[in-house]
Amino acid sequence: MSIHIDILRNFPFCDEYVDESFLGLLHEKEIVSYEEYWKLDAALYIECSKLGAQIKLSRELVWPIFRIFSHTMLLLGSNFDDDDGFSIKNLSKDEVLVFRERVQLVFEGFFSGEMPDNDIFQIENPLL
Repeated sequence: MSIHIDILRNFPFCDEYVDESFLGLLHEKEIVSYEEYWKLDAALYIECSKLGAQIKLSRELVWPIFRIFSHTMLLLGSNFDDDDGFSIKNLSKDEVLVFRERVQLVFEGFFSGEMPDNDIFQIENPLL
């Protein structure tokens, strides 16, 4: 599977989107699928390494990646709002905090062009 497909399957505004993707499961079933997240995470690392210092991203890829990040962070934050009906079912609040840190640093690394080392995280991506 191409890395762009691993990204776009999480973007609901395209033909490649699937309900069983990381973002689909988070949004619809309120669960974090590490198996699905690792595919997305690895695709970001691979795409960033391909681009190197010349971060020339096409809008066709930038918009989906930003939207995936934005919606993921919104949902992870909603998990801590008692007035919001959204609650992640398969992780404790502490586990959500650890996961949210990884998501934030990986996406920031992608946009800055410098991905964090996988081994700095409490949860490492086994695909890297």
